[in-house]
Amino acid sequence: MKKIFRIVAAALSVLLALALCAVGLNLVVYGRSLKATLYEYRLRRQFATDRTAESEIQRLATRRSEPEPTATLPEGLRFSVPVGETDRDGLRVFTLNAAGNGALVLYLHGGAYINGFNAHQWRFMDRLARETGCTVIAPAYHLAPWADYTRSYDDLTALYRTLLEESPDRRMILMGDSAGGGLALGLAEALAGAGEALPERLVLFSPWVDVSMDNPDIAGYIAVEPILHFDLVKVHGQCWAGDADTRHWQVSPLFGDMTGLPPVTLFCGTRELLYPDILLTRDKLSAAGVDVTLRVGQGLNHDWPLMPIPEADSAFDEIAGLVDKF
Repeated sequence: MKKIFRIVAAALSVLLALALCAVGLNLVVYGRSLKATLYEYRLRRQFATDRTAESEIQRLATRRSEPEPTATLPEGLRFSVPVGETDRDGLRVFTLNAAGNGALVLYLHGGAYINGFNAHQWRFMDRLARETGCTVIAPAYHLAPWADYTRSYDDLTALYRTLLEESPDRRMILMGDSAGGGLALGLAEALAGAGEALPERLVLFSPWVDVSMDNPDIAGYIAVEPILHFDLVKVHGQCWAGDADTRHWQVSPLFGDMTGLPPVTLFCGTRELLYPDILLTRDKLSAAGVDVTLRVGQGLNHDWPLMPIPEADSAFDEIAGLVDKF
């Protein structure tokens, strides 16, 4: 029996040593947690595709001939705060924690402008509402190929004005991820240009700020990006732009006027296609005199603050602190 115990103990010691080596090697190679590395492998499998730009154009053309799907709450996902849904002039709007007495957070979801909410976004919004007492307003803006950017700007501007009118004493935070982060920045630029009341702060996760994808520095990140496929997102960006130039500032807010914007907090990872353009956004915001904070996740992926990894917990604490200030 003692011999068996010694063998088991030795085996456990070897396994522990191997685990520690894996953690240490991972930190040296990637500069991130082991869980983040394992999750990247999962993402790479999940988003693997053999679609080409040509097949994607055809796929979107086929979708355009079909009815636009109606956004619904995800089945099987349990929320810790009440969630309601309403229609506002044809715009489906979800409200998490309507009775909250904290800030109003207007959250614009990502999805390359062709996809609706995903589970990561719902879980993040639910947690944010629960832990800060804020109310999250999440509009299901109309997507390509059924609509282009013009309709969403009209819808979201009207929604924003309504929220300010309904809750004049509550401060607003504009938040978004990926495509929604780009849309949030563009919406803020439009509001500032029109001389309208601005949100107190923008919080943007991996914002897609230039849908043209023309920055030559992006080429260095294609191999390490597990989620976004360069050829496909270029098609998505063009579809969202419609008849406009993909460098039009409302499509690609990197080219907009950032003067007068409220403080902006940016999150991005070093293993995502959008990293070079987000760095340019940081620089342009700073040059415009905007108070901008950039949080770069070393070795992390697109939208990493929404992922189930340890690094996201630290990011959430910072985001919750920003929301709690208001």
